[in-house]
Amino acid sequence: MAKKTKEKTKPQKPPKEPKQKKTKDARYSKRRKGLFFALLATLLIAVSVVGACTVFFQVETVTVTGNERYSEQQILDVASVKMGANMILTPSEQIAQRIYDGLPYIHEVQVHKRFPTTIRLEITECQPAAVITGAASAWLVDANGKLLEAADDTMKQEYPNVTGLELLEPQQGKQAATTDENQSKLKGLVALTQALSDCGLMEGVTSIDVSSGTEIQVVYQGRLTIKLLNNANFEKKMQPLRTVIAVAGDDGKGIINMKGTDKVIWTKQN
Repeated sequence: MAKKTKEKTKPQKPPKEPKQKKTKDARYSKRRKGLFFALLATLLIAVSVVGACTVFFQVETVTVTGNERYSEQQILDVASVKMGANMILTPSEQIAQRIYDGLPYIHEVQVHKRFPTTIRLEITECQPAAVITGAASAWLVDANGKLLEAADDTMKQEYPNVTGLELLEPQQGKQAATTDENQSKLKGLVALTQALSDCGLMEGVTSIDVSSGTEIQVVYQGRLTIKLLNNANFEKKMQPLRTVIAVAGDDGKGIINMKGTDKVIWTKQN
């Protein structure tokens, strides 16, 4: 009886990875290394640039332009720009806000950085427009409704008086505020004074009465009474108003009714 012989089985070798895959992995590894070194180089360049800016771009000079009411030193004191500070890191918005908050007659501040070492502060000051006279107080305001300061008797005589509006907790340098029921009066007043100032007629205004919730009466040069609706588009009314004022002449007296949408009624009085 013949013996069965067991066949020896050779251990199988793991299948070889395709050459194409090895090449792909090598390329992927190379790209990762390249990306890493690129990021590292970018970081080093950024650090170098920041370091150079810190060393070379330092505040040495601060200049002020456009100021009339306030001296340059008053503005610099409030601005609090630190000499020797980094130009790039010096916050322009904070500088402007400090000046605006600290000096009530400031309307706008533009901060210009002139590299490598100079900061220029361009100031636009508020122009007084009228005095809002109420039972409790009187305040000088600009055409935008900003409270400039409490008005004295001299200011009341120098600027147009606004009647029919009570201010709510007035504070110097803040916007005029009033009660909820009088919001439409205040909104109409500000829109009107802005339009009058923009077209150059505000200087001739004697008084403004906003007592009515729907109508505003303006006295011009003490001789012309102008009637407008409180919610009118005042910008569109200014050119017709200028025309009627010119027709009235230097000594003409009367009423200019502009409450209509397009019609202007000029009633001359002796």
